[in-house]
Amino acid sequence: MEQRSWTGNPHRAGFLLHLSAALHLGFAIYYDCRYAQLPSLAVELRLEPPIGGKFKYMTFLSGLVHCGYYILALSYDLLRIRVLRQLRDYVMASFVVPLALTVGVTFWTLYAIDRDSIYPPILDLIYPMWLNHTMHSCVVVYALLELGLTRHRYPLRRKAFAGLGAFMAAYLVWIHFLWAMTGIWVYPFLGALAGSLRFLFFVAIVGFGFGYYLMGEWINKVIWGRPSGDRGRSFRG
Repeated sequence: MEQRSWTGNPHRAGFLLHLSAALHLGFAIYYDCRYAQLPSLAVELRLEPPIGGKFKYMTFLSGLVHCGYYILALSYDLLRIRVLRQLRDYVMASFVVPLALTVGVTFWTLYAIDRDSIYPPILDLIYPMWLNHTMHSCVVVYALLELGLTRHRYPLRRKAFAGLGAFMAAYLVWIHFLWAMTGIWVYPFLGALAGSLRFLFFVAIVGFGFGYYLMGEWINKVIWGRPSGDRGRSFRG
């Protein structure tokens, strides 16, 4: 186990961020599953696939990843076990920052271009504004605060890209499977795109995801002054 260090403000601030984010996101996921349910009419009108539940939405999967990360980070804050730090750093670099920015930037960009294509006003009756911002905005804020408050050792880029690429590929296979089984796209605007445009959209989303990873790596290096993939002497963070 690593030596505990609570004397510096960054440690206390990081602990409070991890605790607050875990509680906030945990409650949001509970509320989403328990109360934010589309009526059965949505399935009857073929507005969403009748299978997959919440797990067919990238936003919900991203929320689960983020909540799990902050619980993991909180566990390391309390236990200071080296393997938890290593796992924390890998999850942060490979998933937390890229997914937060992918979900947040993509959602709000589409929202600004054509709200009805991604989040029709009627959904405000089911998904309260606080839940919408928690899942699409707060995850970005928390990820950026985490970069600034907690020192991370970024993994070797090929390992991070392998994890991120596997996650994105699995999600693309998953939504195409749902479409093949039901004839309904998880996000209706995908059905309005020609096949070539839909392919380019997916390529762009994946490309931006890797770009967001590189941005997080750069921010971490600028703030903490450690090269990514450093295999030198361990540090506390």
